[in-house]
Amino acid sequence: MRLLSKQRDHTIYYWKWRARTAGPGTSAWNTTAQDEVNGIYETGVQVARFEGDRMLNSCTDWTS
Repeated sequence: MRLLSKQRDHTIYYWKWRARTAGPGTSAWNTTAQDEVNGIYETGVQVARFEGDRMLNSCTDWTS
């Protein structure tokens, strides 16, 4: 899974992928973000299944 952030000009920043390989459950990561020029106006999350480095499928959801 990874965080996505959208700036005022609709530019999307794709954060690095975080792996969860232990099966179902809850994961949490501490992170901070700052963009003094455009700000973060919307956030999203992208979840995907991988086989090695190959993405098999994914889904994305946004919240404003």
